[in-house]
Amino acid sequence: MKGVTDIFISKEKLALFWFLLACAFLVGTAWYSYEVADTSRGSMLYVPVAQSEFYLDRSLDQQELNDVINYHTRHALETFLNRGPKGILNKERIPLLFIDLAREQVDLDERDAAYDFSTRRIHQLMEVGPVSVEYSPTGGAETVATGQIVRVSVDPTSHEAITQSLAVSARLEWVRNPNLRDSRRFPFVCNNIEYRLSSISSSEEAR
Repeated sequence: MKGVTDIFISKEKLALFWFLLACAFLVGTAWYSYEVADTSRGSMLYVPVAQSEFYLDRSLDQQELNDVINYHTRHALETFLNRGPKGILNKERIPLLFIDLAREQVDLDERDAAYDFSTRRIHQLMEVGPVSVEYSPTGGAETVATGQIVRVSVDPTSHEAITQSLAVSARLEWVRNPNLRDSRRFPFVCNNIEYRLSSISSSEEAR
């Protein structure tokens, strides 16, 4: 115990003590940073920089970039079109994926369909098929996707269950995400969305 007391009494020993402690912290921090970098190697697709812009990793090849946009498109369409009697099932994703005009389009579409979804107790799920991507010189992209919606509802008059299959064709426009600080999962956000539905089959037709 006397030895520990001597360290704090002697100025030279005290300076050496703090120097060695600082070195230990630096070594520990460097080792931790190395471990994080080594574990995350290859997983960083984009890097936030000044004014909420970002650049894509140089090691990201065309197929990997296509995969990023493909993921965004599938996630956005499923978020937008997966619905129940009370509306969109995953509403918390809407502000993360849609901005500006697209956000208004999503809100308007949900409001217009709200009465039918409520009275007919409609449940529907989107199955996204092929997605094609075209990039713009400004760093954005446009995607065209097809798929189908499986919809189950209840006839308000006969109270019989109705199953429908609907073909979906959608076009989405993507821009760089201006709010990466709060939405780091999505380097792109949709600012315009259009879609069309057409009937494939319905249990009503089989009656």
